[in-house]
Amino acid sequence: MGFESNTKRSTLFWTLKSVAVLAAISLLAGTAAAQTTNATEDVRKITIADITDFHGHIENGRWVDERFDKAREYNPGNTVLVSTGDLVGGSPYESSSQHDAPTLAMAQAWGLGISAMGNHELDRGVGDFNGRVADPANHIDWLAANVRKTGRFSNLRDYTMRVANGKRVAFVGAVTDGLGSVLSRDVMQNVQLEEKAVASVNRVADMLSDGDESNGEADAVVALIHEDADIVAHDPVGLDRNVDLIYTGHTHAVKTGRHTRSGAPIIEAGSFGEQMAVQDLEVRGSGPAAKVMVRDAFGSPVVERTGTDPDPARAINAAQTSEAPRQRVDSIIRQAYDSARRRGNVVVSSTDDPYSRTTPGGLDRLGGLIADAALDGARRTTIGAKAEVGFVNPGSLRTRALDLDGDGFITVRETKDMMALQFDNAVTTLTGSRLKRVIARQWHRGDGVWRSGHLGISSNVRYDMSFDDDEPRVEHLTVDGRPVSDDDRIVVAGNTFLLTGGDGYTAFREGVDYADTHVPYAQTLIDYLKSRGQD
Repeated sequence: MGFESNTKRSTLFWTLKSVAVLAAISLLAGTAAAQTTNATEDVRKITIADITDFHGHIENGRWVDERFDKAREYNPGNTVLVSTGDLVGGSPYESSSQHDAPTLAMAQAWGLGISAMGNHELDRGVGDFNGRVADPANHIDWLAANVRKTGRFSNLRDYTMRVANGKRVAFVGAVTDGLGSVLSRDVMQNVQLEEKAVASVNRVADMLSDGDESNGEADAVVALIHEDADIVAHDPVGLDRNVDLIYTGHTHAVKTGRHTRSGAPIIEAGSFGEQMAVQDLEVRGSGPAAKVMVRDAFGSPVVERTGTDPDPARAINAAQTSEAPRQRVDSIIRQAYDSARRRGNVVVSSTDDPYSRTTPGGLDRLGGLIADAALDGARRTTIGAKAEVGFVNPGSLRTRALDLDGDGFITVRETKDMMALQFDNAVTTLTGSRLKRVIARQWHRGDGVWRSGHLGISSNVRYDMSFDDDEPRVEHLTVDGRPVSDDDRIVVAGNTFLLTGGDGYTAFREGVDYADTHVPYAQTLIDYLKSRGQD
């Protein structure tokens, strides 16, 4: 099969080429007209509607349902709904408190049956993904061609096929090549990436385009790659001409205007159910001889929700009181919210500080609080009883502020929304010199100015920074007032992702005696705040 661009130049070329061929076949105008009619009738339109990085934001599920329905109304019976990964994981409390069961139920209500596996589908481990998320009862085909299909991944496949409007459309999935940098070491030990994402998609697309019906053939190939659109677009190998349309994800951004070398569009459709990409595949012919034209179904590559209410509670209430209720989706939202309200509105602590991430000072105070909680949580366990320093990476913090509604109280829901990623608290032992390297790693220079990455460090740590010789160095490091020498052994606490080298803090990997306390890192903050009462 081959891709044909939807630019005016390519359309004109196609038209001129068709006319030339028809003229060569017959000089008779009537014959030429008949040939044109036949060619037109042979073109079949299939509509693909894609979301990515939904992350359990069920408060936006109604809008997604409406957009999916619009796509189906536009091309009845010939529309396929897909996700490019991170459908679940890192979710707001309404979904995460029920292990994303509301989101999986909502996907069924939408009729979404195909998804790439993203990194967050693995937040709770490979066993959880394969047994619960990818349970066939959820009616979603999960795809990742670059992941080795061991018994642990019995419900994961390279591709899936749909027949729409008489054409065979293959969907090939892949997950980011950087999976090891966004998952904890405990999870990654059960995951093997056999190929680069782009290479794995090419392998499957080429197999489905080789003319051999025994190994499967497609008339069009759509790639679902949970990776930054720019990384896919600039891959040194590049997606080949057998891939007709590419959806990407992972960065939560809207990215359009990228193409493969053969002209196939590469689209990234935002996040959280606030955007959707809807494209038409116009397929002429079949198998290796098929030609595919891709057009934007609704005028632009990505359609966006407007007037989004930032408060999930109000969004859910609005869904419940709408004049045109979408009963199944509304019921899922209502039940999830009612369950979350009963458990999530329990007050953990009062506070005079919202701990906002929107200012450097607020982010530093928030990081210090959560690092103190990590240290306190470790010390409550036998494994981490000797912990001396706590850490948290800003990338693990999800919401705008801890006291999100500014009412002076911190609730269970607000705490778990802030720390929505499914990490445990862990410990490892560093030498004094490696501890200094970890602290220094947060500093980076841009435009000649050194800036902090705001690594959260427990309040019992003091140090000075030196930036001589173009390299940041930690000096005069103390823990609980005691100077730390390079040869000292310090037990440190933090979430499982950070302590296995996440977010670029690779010096943690050089620690020894790493151990998971098996206490969720959000729970450490809840316990710490409760023990302090008013913050």
